[in-house]
Amino acid sequence: MDRRIPIVGTTLVALALAAGPVAAQDASGESGQPIVIPEQYVSPEALTADTVVDTSAFAKEGPWKLCVSSGYLVNSWVVFALQHIRYQASLEPRYESEIVVTDANFDPNKQIGDITDLINQGCDAIIYWPVDDTAIEPGLEQAVAAGIPTVNVGGGYADLPGIVSNAYIDQYELGAAGALRLAEALGGQGKIVSMLPIAGTTAAVDQDKALRDVLADYPGIELLDTQNGDWNRAKAKELTETWLQRYPQIDGVFTPAGQMSAGVAEAFDEAGRLGEVRFSPGDEYNGWLKWIAAHPESNGGVVTFPPSAGGVGVQQMTRILSGEEVTKGIHVPSLWYAPEDAAALADEAAPDDWWANDLPAEFLPAS
Repeated sequence: MDRRIPIVGTTLVALALAAGPVAAQDASGESGQPIVIPEQYVSPEALTADTVVDTSAFAKEGPWKLCVSSGYLVNSWVVFALQHIRYQASLEPRYESEIVVTDANFDPNKQIGDITDLINQGCDAIIYWPVDDTAIEPGLEQAVAAGIPTVNVGGGYADLPGIVSNAYIDQYELGAAGALRLAEALGGQGKIVSMLPIAGTTAAVDQDKALRDVLADYPGIELLDTQNGDWNRAKAKELTETWLQRYPQIDGVFTPAGQMSAGVAEAFDEAGRLGEVRFSPGDEYNGWLKWIAAHPESNGGVVTFPPSAGGVGVQQMTRILSGEEVTKGIHVPSLWYAPEDAAALADEAAPDDWWANDLPAEFLPAS
């Protein structure tokens, strides 16, 4: 059985933009479709993402040397995003066949140094995902000043001078959809904890803001604590074990990332407290999908976080190098799957660190 989640690319992006705003019927919309949220929750990304960027200064003849500055490479999502970059670049003959990739290993100072090295290597374009958006801005500005365009494909959106464009997943929208689903599941009452990604990233900042904005409309829900699980299953589990020792009552967990959701759920299960808690929707990390399939009673469904953003970023970069006008951000929509549909998405034959994709076999990561 094919359990792939439909891949969201530029065609669906264009259709979504053409359709305009959609009035939300509930917290997330129709199962299997792009998420929608009530209009009172305005995404910060929506304010500047449509700003038109003049790319004429970056136009150049091919062949183009494409380089990737990765803030880290140990996360399975970025591994798949990198493969989407490689595949999409292979479809454009103006890119050189070899793509230079650096790994900052979660060190923003090293990532700045990596970007400097890529500039000195004669890169024509730099696609990246950050350790910390603001911290690496000096390196990005250096690249742009040298005539090298930068595109962020890390899943978040940042409106900074050193970023020419973003292929982004709306982190605020994703967070609000998850928080609303959790609040509804709790009937507007209870005590919750929040597990966020790496501190300082757009994902962590925007998801936290979305959660707090939603909780302002649900005064019966108390946020006990917030921790950063860094998209790491083992770390999220360890932090949750501390929560379980500290708090005798936890009714809900806000954790939009499936890697962390799986670790959190394991800790509750091993503590014998799984029956007391409800989880917000997590993403399509296969380990979380497997958990949903085995424990349908406690999950809140799926809000996807497509690694195909890497490929969309390459498409955006191609337009920039061709001198075409682009926007500051191109939105890669997240899809919503209701709990009753989420379990069927799991691929039991694939490893936990797997993500739905439409990559040719030769571009799949080693499993």
